Amino acid sequence: MAATPFIVFQGPTNLEGYNRKRRPSEQPASIPKTFLDAMEVREQVFVLEQGVPLENEYDSDDARACHWVIYASVNTIIEPEETDAAGNIVKQQQSATKSQPIGTIRLVPFPHTPHPEPGASYTLDPLESTSSEPPPYIVDRATTYHDGKEPYIKLGRIAILKEFRGSGIAKILVNAAMTWVQQNPTYFNPSVEIMGMNNLGTSSTDEIPVWQGLMCVHAQEQVAKAWERWGFHLDEGMGTWVEEGIDHVGMFQRLNIGNQGILP
Repeated sequence: MAATPFIVFQGPTNLEGYNRKRRPSEQPASIPKTFLDAMEVREQVFVLEQGVPLENEYDSDDARACHWVIYASVNTIIEPEETDAAGNIVKQQQSATKSQPIGTIRLVPFPHTPHPEPGASYTLDPLESTSSEPPPYIVDRATTYHDGKEPYIKLGRIAILKEFRGSGIAKILVNAAMTWVQQNPTYFNPSVEIMGMNNLGTSSTDEIPVWQGLMCVHAQEQVAKAWERWGFHLDEGMGTWVEEGIDHVGMFQRLNIGNQGILP
């Protein structure tokens, strides 16, 4: 089996009709294939390997997030070679190459629901609203790296198929997401014309929330060291909590975007 990785980007999209109780392969044709491929990988890793209930894996953040899916061009034998009694080849081996999704990651824009409480245990992914609407803008509790007010974006749902781990695929995905957001720093900044001042929780244009490089991850504690290698710092003030039976920690990193994130 030979594999040559390549990445496909999926921006925020309408996922109306996605049934969280059904497998990705059973979803309606209206759902983008790239997103379904992302969910195929997440199902293998989070649902089948880690025991997260299928209906808990999809959440409302998926529709407003950016997703990256990494594929491998995999060559498989569909008909084996055949020989006669003398060892002569009577039928050539037949093979086919197809693109297989092997990893995924997503990037969720602000605003977010409140930081998880230290020591708490969550199921049904309650940190992400099941509503079709994004969470409201709030003043959150301050932690080590977050003052509770500054907008941040959240990287997460990174998943790599077991047979492709240890080959740098995760780092490729993280780098792809962080490079993209550095090149598109105003992508998630809200539009006053579309949302209105009241929905932004502000009374003047000077207070419009804009992203200035702060990025968060809710990391499984067992892979926190990997996130550290990718530049994230453990947020002691956020504490440790449990999601779907798995210990999690909060981590932050500030990307250098110069003054690109600041409105003129």
